[in-house]
Formats: sequence, structure tokens, C-alpha cells
Amino acid sequence: MGLLILTAALEEIKAQRLNARTAASYNYKRRPFLNQPAEEIAFATKNNLQRAFFDGTSRLTRLFPRTGAAFLDAFSQLTIGNPFLAEYGCRRSRAIMRKIRSFDKFLVIPDIHIGDAVMTQAALTAVRDFFPHARIDYLVNKTAFPLIEGNPEATRVLPFFSNGLFISQDNLNALRDLARREKYDLCLNFGPFVKDRDIVSDGQNVLNILNRSPVIAHNECDPSRINHFIHHFYWFVRELLATRAPIRRNTPFTGVRLTLKASARDRAREFLAKAGLLSGLPIVLCNPDGASPFTRIPFARFSDLLALLAGLNASILMNGGHTVAGIGERLRESLPPRLQPRVTIIPPDIPIDAYAAIIDQCDVFVSGDTGPLHLAAARRFSFEGDFTFRNRTAVFSCFGGTPARMSGYDSFQRGFLPANQDAPSWNTTAGSPCRNLSCVDKFFKTCRTVRCFEDFHIAELVGLIQSHLATLG
Repeated sequence: MGLLILTAALEEIKAQRLNARTAASYNYKRRPFLNQPAEEIAFATKNNLQRAFFDGTSRLTRLFPRTGAAFLDAFSQLTIGNPFLAEYGCRRSRAIMRKIRSFDKFLVIPDIHIGDAVMTQAALTAVRDFFPHARIDYLVNKTAFPLIEGNPEATRVLPFFSNGLFISQDNLNALRDLARREKYDLCLNFGPFVKDRDIVSDGQNVLNILNRSPVIAHNECDPSRINHFIHHFYWFVRELLATRAPIRRNTPFTGVRLTLKASARDRAREFLAKAGLLSGLPIVLCNPDGASPFTRIPFARFSDLLALLAGLNASILMNGGHTVAGIGERLRESLPPRLQPRVTIIPPDIPIDAYAAIIDQCDVFVSGDTGPLHLAAARRFSFEGDFTFRNRTAVFSCFGGTPARMSGYDSFQRGFLPANQDAPSWNTTAGSPCRNLSCVDKFFKTCRTVRCFEDFHIAELVGLIQSHLATLG
């Protein structure tokens, strides 16, 4: 998030300096895009500074992989990770807290993706720790709604954002109308592409996660500090609320949750029974899909990984693919004919809550940095309250370009957040000559050659999985 937030902050300052004539011209230029799909709107209206900046970082590391990466990491620490900037962000947040007169109504706005909807639930827990009777509205991606709907920390979970890479103009207009109509005492903005001025009406207060970004960037140079987004979402809210109110609930924070209905559990059992996967063998679920080539394990490398996993004494499940349609079938067909029957494909049309319930029946989950990883790491609860999930899935996260400590899970390495499961988690970070903090923005990077998984130790990963399966008896 570090350099992404730096350019967002610079763009915010730039926008504030626009005179009325320039602003009117800018808005006029945006209007022709309003009838286009959400992704096209996002790319058309996204500020040029961010795109140019991340294209520049990609060009630099293409020409000078190691030297360029070292320069960008040093630059990020001198700029966005600067302690003085971190203190400025804290002062700015505390100044907003001092203006709040009551704490009765909260609006929590995550980024629009499924994984962000899951992770940002940490902020709900932090608010409830201080205000058990407050009204808290939580806006989520419509696809993620069945996973979050029953969270008791939220008063209302609203299926708000459409499915896309970036927030659409229609969503932005609806968000502004909601905030102004409900007159929230405090809006918590965790969306890096939602500017405060898109939310604020007269007298409303907004706390923006951008104010925490210098701390996140600075922590990247200290491997002993937990730097996961879930950790920061929780403590960003908790530390600020503690300046204005006594804590009412002081239980340890262990991670986020999914809340699944009985229908999702039954659909998962039905699928597993028809596939013959309830025979008692351990189940390994692989997710080869991902939103970005910089976080998705390359096809050839995943094929090698799948061949080794298919040789274990376990049942192998694999996602069919959403972003990369049909990737599951193609990977299975890449195996030797004798191994192909060992792999069962989860159809892409299975509901997301049923998919989360399938994960709960698995003993191992393997994935790159993408939304399903956070589904696997979250603790699962029954919507109706009459059923207990296993919550014994060992999570193996495999990282390429993006910083592993910000989104990965590990029970043993310093600086990592463990998965919220009654099973260990491991993170494997592939070697890359050009990885740097700017790689956190996987959607704006323009590297021509994906070098994120050049040194990916597949045999080591399979050895860890095999050792864990052996402990299951």
C-alpha cells in the first residue's frame, strides 16, 4: 500500500489546488465514460499521476532489476515510510477524533474486492470493543455479501459495491448519497481509491487508512513487526478510539471471520459426497487463479506443483477458475494421464459461501495472494448458531510480487500474522530479483516480463505439506 498511497496523497493535494474552471473542465472530460462498464470507468478516471508513477517503477526495475528495486525500497522509506510523515498522519487522525461529539453511528468502507471485505472486518471488531451498542453499517462487495452478512459486529451489512477492479462512478454516487442521508458520526475509509471528499458532507468526520500508510511502509524494513493489513485495520481504529472512550471489551484479537449459512454447509457436503471425497483421505485444495499475473503462480510452475501433490496420499481439489477461465481443467490436462483422475475440479459456478464451506472440509489450502486466500485463513462461524465448523485448514500462502507480510499468513516466521485456524499456516515467498515495495500495487504495475516467481521452491513447499499431512494420522 505504501507507494500507492504516496501517489494518492500527492494526487489529493493536486486536486485541492485546482481552481473552479479547471475542476469544471476535469468533470466534463469524465462524463463521456459514465455509460461504460465499471472497469473502463475506473481506468478512464484514475489519476494519471499514479499510472505514470507505477509505470515508471516497472520500467526502472526492468532495466535495472536489483539496483532499481533497492533504490525504490530506499526511496519509499525516505518518503512514505518517513517517521515524520507517520507522526503527521497520527496528528491528523487525532485532530479528527477531537472534533467528534458523539459515537452513535459508524460507517465502515472497505476496498471493493472480496478479500478486502473479509480483512476489513477487523475494524468492526475494534469499534465494538469500545461501543457495544453503536450502529455500525458495513459496505461490501455484492459477491462477498453471503460471507459477511451474519457478522454480529455489524448492525447492517449492505451489499453495495459491484464486482470490478475499481469502484464505479455509480457506486461512488450512491456512497455519497448514503453518507449524507444517514449523517454518520464517523466514517472509516479503507478504500485507497475512495477520496474523503467523495464521502464528506458538512459536519461529517472521516478517518482514512492513508494516515496509517507511513507506519505500514516503515514496518516493511523491520521483519520483527507484524505488518498484515488485518493487524493494521484493527489497531488503526483501536488506538484512535482509545483517545476518546474507555474500552468495554478487552479480549485478544486473533483475526477475522466468515459467517456461513446452513445452506452453504449442505451444498459443500453434497459436492464432496458426489465427488467421493468423504472417504477419510486428507483433502488438499489448490487455488491456481488470481487477479494479477504478479501474484498468480505461473502455469508451468503450478503444473509441476500439482504433479507432486497428486503423488501424495491425499485427495486433490482445484478451483476451476474465474479470472482465468478454465485454468483448473487445463492444469489437470497438463498432468500425466495416470495422475489426472486424482484431481477433482470445483466448478466455477458454485456459490462463494459453499466454496468457503468446502475449504473448511479441507486439510490443506494452497494459494497465491488473492481473495480465496483470506477466505481460507478466516475463522468460520454458523449463521444460525447451531453448527460448529472444523476450522482446521492449514493455509499455505505462496507470494510472488506483493509483500508477503502484508497479506500472507505464517505461524512460525517473525512479522507474520497466523491464519485464524486451529491449524498452522506457512508462507513461501518466491525469489525475485526486482521485488520492491511498489509491487504492492499489482493492478498498476506494467512489467513486461513477470519475474515474481523465478525462484519458487516447489519441492520445499510440497515437503511442508507432506509433513503436515503426516501429523494428521
